[in-house]
Amino acid sequence: MSVTGVVAALEFEARSLGDPGDGSLISVSGIGADSAARHARGLVAAGAGALLSWGVAGALDPALDCGAAVLPAEVLRAPGEPGCATLQRFETCRGWRERLLAALQGHARVVTGTLLSSALPVTSAARKASLFHQTMAVAVDMESAAVAGVAAEHGLPFIALRVILDTALDSLPGSVMRAFGANAAAPRRWPPAWPLLWPLLITPAEWGSVWRLAARYRVARHALRDCSRLGRPTLAVDARGGG
Repeated sequence: MSVTGVVAALEFEARSLGDPGDGSLISVSGIGADSAARHARGLVAAGAGALLSWGVAGALDPALDCGAAVLPAEVLRAPGEPGCATLQRFETCRGWRERLLAALQGHARVVTGTLLSSALPVTSAARKASLFHQTMAVAVDMESAAVAGVAAEHGLPFIALRVILDTALDSLPGSVMRAFGANAAAPRRWPPAWPLLWPLLITPAEWGSVWRLAARYRVARHALRDCSRLGRPTLAVDARGGG
């Protein structure tokens, strides 16, 4: 088995893995493709022989509820990403993906399909609907394609596992996006829900939206923990490339 390098944008995502006990290397990159790629390269330099993009995502497919797990067969990098003028496709490692899918089936709702990585946050329901129509991707994040690109550069196995946080019908409050911005990270000593709840102190007009998203956050966090416990996602297969 290869040592797996895990890239998670946010600390609560990384914490959901617990202690895999298999020598995995876990890196909290922060939000965005540039940082994710930099951390992925750092993991490869540290000895990782496989890469996993792990965390939450937004649904594009209206059929997906909060807490559903997305285990994509391919990841798309949308135009506008650094160094990406056209849509790029990265296949995930089939053997690794199928092992994890088999472990989770019957215990969690898992969909495959395509995951889209966007250079910018996708915050509105209207934008989600447009991207779903254009790409037929089931969910969107900001880091997975960058990690996939690093894996492709080095010929390493790669998969992504993302749990749905916001549904296709949810529009994210602006205060929450500011809270998750690169320069506005919540202190690590705060409880796990605070990254979503602290904007309540700043923008009372968005209280209702933030509370709904906080409830979804708790569902997604528990789903990530279940996927880690049941699927042991850091156990990569010794297969190279996408097949």
